[in-house]
Amino acid sequence: MNSELQVILEPGIAQKLQFAINRNGGILADVEWLSTGENFKNISLLVRGEAELVIKPKPTLAPEVVLDPIMRVDRARPSYPDWMKNAMHPELESAGPAEYDISAVEQWLHDGQKGGKYIKGNKIYNHLTKTDTLKTCLGLRDLEEIQKKGIAFFLKHFKGKAVFGWAGIVRDRHDRLFVPYLCEGGDGVVLDWYWTDYGWYGPYPALRFASSPQDSVAKVS
Repeated sequence: MNSELQVILEPGIAQKLQFAINRNGGILADVEWLSTGENFKNISLLVRGEAELVIKPKPTLAPEVVLDPIMRVDRARPSYPDWMKNAMHPELESAGPAEYDISAVEQWLHDGQKGGKYIKGNKIYNHLTKTDTLKTCLGLRDLEEIQKKGIAFFLKHFKGKAVFGWAGIVRDRHDRLFVPYLCEGGDGVVLDWYWTDYGWYGPYPALRFASSPQDSVAKVS
């Protein structure tokens, strides 16, 4: 053992090394690295000016996208498809709030959709009208504004689902009823229509206000 190594092992020198490690945020793994292979030799080359230290910049993390949860809806007449014969409930077009938090919206399922079951859309429509709860449902204009929020917003709140705006139900020229819905479509959000004679499953919730539209406005203000 040479004399210089003996000096390093002296308690005073070891304490200086410990202070330096603590002061610079070092950890035990750093000491282990220094004692492995030729790592100490490489550091010695740096000390003697026989090597250069290159500082690599830390990779910058992409800033987290802040998704505005507030929905702002102009209650003007929605853009209905050309094949529509008539809106079933035109009185509901302007009934919703102009602003509300998306957290005020619940994803409601009929009992016939729960537990892996499915139910025809006509039965859901009958339930909503008989219980006078169709007025609590979102409509076509709401879906249009959710679509504008983009795929990141949709995935955050409705990933893996097709969400329906039952207040926007329409009749086509063959007297069939269709309900507007949103779903994932590649890099975007697709707005489409679903025939009420089809089956509604668990991932097909109706979007409804958890409280009255007036209360939803109050939460935003």
